[in-house]
Amino acid sequence: MNKLHQLSQYFSYLVHAKTRHGIHSPFVYAFIEEILHDKTQYPHYKIVENQVTRLKQNRNVLEIVDFGAGNGKVKYRTYFKRVMEVAKTAAITKKHGRLLYRLVRHYQPATMLELGTSVGISSMYQAKGNPNAQFTAVEGCSSLAMIAQGSFDKTHCDNITLKTAQFNTILPTLLNNLNKTLDYAFIDGDHSYAGTMHYFDLLKKHVGDNSILIFHDIHWSKEMDKAWNELKHDPEVSISIDLYFMGIVFFKKGLTKQDFVLRF
Repeated sequence: MNKLHQLSQYFSYLVHAKTRHGIHSPFVYAFIEEILHDKTQYPHYKIVENQVTRLKQNRNVLEIVDFGAGNGKVKYRTYFKRVMEVAKTAAITKKHGRLLYRLVRHYQPATMLELGTSVGISSMYQAKGNPNAQFTAVEGCSSLAMIAQGSFDKTHCDNITLKTAQFNTILPTLLNNLNKTLDYAFIDGDHSYAGTMHYFDLLKKHVGDNSILIFHDIHWSKEMDKAWNELKHDPEVSISIDLYFMGIVFFKKGLTKQDFVLRF
């Protein structure tokens, strides 16, 4: 069912997605020109992608505990998968990882959070975007977290603090212990309506004028469509950008509230 839904949503996205032509918001036009269309081959790409290649060659078998989308209840399933399979099928793609790198590099958030680290590929891209950031990454499965930590060590992502915990358990504590505003968060774990909205409600209490929240797989299911539609219309959100595979929301005051679907 999800596959049919995703295909339908992708065709809708292709019909409605815009290029920089016809974009009248200077903020979003700059986002397109300076981030989406930045073709620079940054040296950090090679560092991360060499490690990704090693992960895609790793035949070790992991016992994976997937806590999934529990709608407030504890639900999980256990299965076995090779590291290489996770890196190839469940982790972020090179195209999207590089985009996360450019986002972080451009905006230079000082405090960063990731929910759903998996084997650490997206984390490495983001950490390299701003090596001086205070970056907390959270992964619920200990075997995946172990692989992620190994990758962080090999690529010298020394600014990442990795926590192995369920999101609901650790997120309130992490946010309450922040000494500063949460500048940036990438949410890629619980693909349920209830979970996504719950995390958004918690996170937005700690955002500031320059904060960015990124939600992965916003059209993964009807539940995620509903969540994206509601959070982008939140009164505190000034600009939302739909790239199909992820949605980005900004809280910048002084901007006319607008929603954009952009071709990428």
